[in-house]
Amino acid sequence: MDEIISQIKNQTEINFINLKDQIEVAELEAVYDGVSASRYIFHNLHSIDRFFINPDDYVYLGEKLFGIEENLSVIDAERSGYVDDASAVIPREKLLAYFDFVKDKIEKYFERLTAEALLQKPEDCQYSRLELILAQFRHQMWHAGLSSAITFESKGIWNKFTGLKK
Repeated sequence: MDEIISQIKNQTEINFINLKDQIEVAELEAVYDGVSASRYIFHNLHSIDRFFINPDDYVYLGEKLFGIEENLSVIDAERSGYVDDASAVIPREKLLAYFDFVKDKIEKYFERLTAEALLQKPEDCQYSRLELILAQFRHQMWHAGLSSAITFESKGIWNKFTGLKK
């Protein structure tokens, strides 16, 4: 594996550690801005699933495999598909199953990714593979902060946070 790919893979693994901690400790029923914490977490997972590799060649399997409606990933009332239901809570076991699915998908992607391919755009995509990965890092960390704050407000605890090293 190319060194740059190895470094990105290692940091992605740390992001997954932080995301799993979010899922395990969050007060999933807590509501922020009309949406349950479980939906914010699902939105984050769905985004990684859809945008990490190639958003233009994406098929959502979460409803078929885990019984999670894709529309629950829409957390902005201004966006198409938004479900206006603060009581819609995705069970922790379903979030963890989807988490494992997404993590496995990304790990397999790293097995075939090369340094040369990082600067190339996937078929029919306007962004390079590196841009897609970096965008997900940024998006994931924004949601990690939001989820941590919701957890603190509802349970009075801060999530663990793993930094550069596992």
